[in-house]
Amino acid sequence: TEAGAYTANFQLNSYNITAAATPAAGGIVTGAGTYNHGASCTLVATPNTGYTFVNWKKGTTVVSTNASYTFTVTEAGSYTATFQLNSYVITATANPTAGGTVTGAGTYNHGATVTLAVTANTGYTFVNWTKNGTVVSTDKTYIFTATEAGDYVANFSLNSYTITTTAAPTYGGTVSGAGTYSYGTSVTLSATPTLPAYHFVNWTKNGQVVSSDANYSFTVTESGDYVANFATNNYQVTAFATPAEGGEVSGSGTYAYGQTCVLNAMPNENYYFIHWKKNDNEIVSTNANYLFEVYENAAYVAYFALNAYEITATANPTNGGTIEGTGNYEAGMPCTLTAIAAEGFTFVNWTDATGATVSTNAAYTFTVTGDASYVANFTLNSYAITATANPTEGGTVTGAGTYNHGASCTLTATANAGYNFINWTKDNEVVSTNASYTFTVTEAGAYIANFEVNAYEITVVANPEEGGTVTGAGTYVYGVTAVLVATPSTDYDFINWTKGNEVVSTNPTYTFTVTESGDYIANFEEIIIPTYVVTVTADPAEGGTVTGGGVYEEGETVTVIAAASEGFAFQNWTENGEIVSEEAEYTFVVTADRNLVAHFDVDGIDENNGISYNIYPNPVSDKLIIESQANITVVEIYSLSGNLILKESGSSTKVEIDVNSLSAGSYLIRMTSDGMTQVKRFIKK
Repeated sequence: TEAGAYTANFQLNSYNITAAATPAAGGIVTGAGTYNHGASCTLVATPNTGYTFVNWKKGTTVVSTNASYTFTVTEAGSYTATFQLNSYVITATANPTAGGTVTGAGTYNHGATVTLAVTANTGYTFVNWTKNGTVVSTDKTYIFTATEAGDYVANFSLNSYTITTTAAPTYGGTVSGAGTYSYGTSVTLSATPTLPAYHFVNWTKNGQVVSSDANYSFTVTESGDYVANFATNNYQVTAFATPAEGGEVSGSGTYAYGQTCVLNAMPNENYYFIHWKKNDNEIVSTNANYLFEVYENAAYVAYFALNAYEITATANPTNGGTIEGTGNYEAGMPCTLTAIAAEGFTFVNWTDATGATVSTNAAYTFTVTGDASYVANFTLNSYAITATANPTEGGTVTGAGTYNHGASCTLTATANAGYNFINWTKDNEVVSTNASYTFTVTEAGAYIANFEVNAYEITVVANPEEGGTVTGAGTYVYGVTAVLVATPSTDYDFINWTKGNEVVSTNPTYTFTVTESGDYIANFEEIIIPTYVVTVTADPAEGGTVTGGGVYEEGETVTVIAAASEGFAFQNWTENGEIVSEEAEYTFVVTADRNLVAHFDVDGIDENNGISYNIYPNPVSDKLIIESQANITVVEIYSLSGNLILKESGSSTKVEIDVNSLSAGSYLIRMTSDGMTQVKRFIKK
């Protein structure tokens, strides 16, 4: 109803900002509160020990990956700081790798318990665990809490053994190679005859022949005494004529070491003597009468030839090729000289001693009229090498030109801005992935330097090839995620992924962000089941037979059987002097090498025509006692081969025999009563 001035009043909004940590133990957050519209808010996330900050979320949306998050407030909001429990890579290796196996390596969360364990291989002893060169444990099983990544090494020491050598006879030669060696070391024992009249025969160990080579090499797995055996020498000298119609020879025969031999060569009509060759190889004399001392078996050949002319030929240059057809020819006979060009050379012509050209054919045939000398002339090949860029805007190339055969050529590719060099190709085949490619020229060639826009090549291979299959190779743009997958074959385990000499992952599936080209190797290890040797012997050897020995895989069930001979009874099975079974049929599971001995005892009581004898103790050390219900008139002791060793006469139902003078072993005792005899067996300790 009248004029008026009105004012619209406004108030600045304010918003509540909240902040929380997940998980709650992961860390602490600050910066929550009430802020005016348009104000700057900074939320700060501080991780606790063992945790790493991941991101800030508002609801389910990630708003920042920075621990300190600053934003302009335009509305109320609830923010969550996400933390992740740290994990560490624990590696465990054997030093040396052949010393044993280790388990327990892997990725562990902060505070988790890690158990590393070792198993020493045959020939090695576990020493300790070290980390960065410092000893952390001497226990085979090392348990600790994971608070950081670590490389742990299980150290092993190699066992050592004594090898001795002797000569038989001692004056027959000398031996070397004895000493103390580590397990698995390769040892060479050498035997050298020292007297002219002797030669090496063989090496024996415990009476068994182990080698007929004077230089005997083997791998040390135990101590051993080795004997080099020598024998005296006699040598056979034989003489032949070639051709047979060329002449007669004499002097063949058997000669003692060092004895003088005279070979005589007598040429037939129209032939002349050339020389003596030894073993049809080495020329030893140009005298028809050849005198020498014999030190070895050998065949000597007296060479005869028809009177002829000598044809010689040389190559120019000397490395330009080879020549066939030179030698001695009869007058009027045809001769063919053949020139064979070496790689990189071409035949030009034949010239005679005056330098005149006589032929342009590599095979030159002529009639021999006298001694003559010829030259085969060759020329070195040259080739055109071209180089281009693909695509042309990808870069520049240098090094093209004309090169002689065998010359070194270096092609260099320089990528332009925005391009990467890929490889050099020739006839669509890759010949090098180096921008500077050096090779020896053996033919003409067109080489292409291939370029591409920035991208990276990821290659994957399996080691060994049969260990498994790998996927994930290809060309990736920078920052793209690559996933390499290794799948082990049957009887193989996956070990790790390596790049260069560095282990990059112990997971079969390895995921990473591509920032450069790389060659990745999936390493596999063959699963090998150990084998063990089971040895069985009888004690005494004549006490019975044993079966079941041999080579078995670990975990295999083995049954060894002892069968007593007539007059003996099975006692027990022992190993290293300890009784392991009192059953003749002993069954066990193989987990190591076994050396089992079946023990038999003599059955000491027998009867003959109503008369019984009891002999004891058996086995016996000093006195053997014999008892019978009838008078014993004669006692005789024989060796197993039938030789009489001791005889005593008398008349008593109890006889004591002193056997101290007998050597340890088995014997037969014959007892006579009332004209009747009885034979029994006893063992002298």
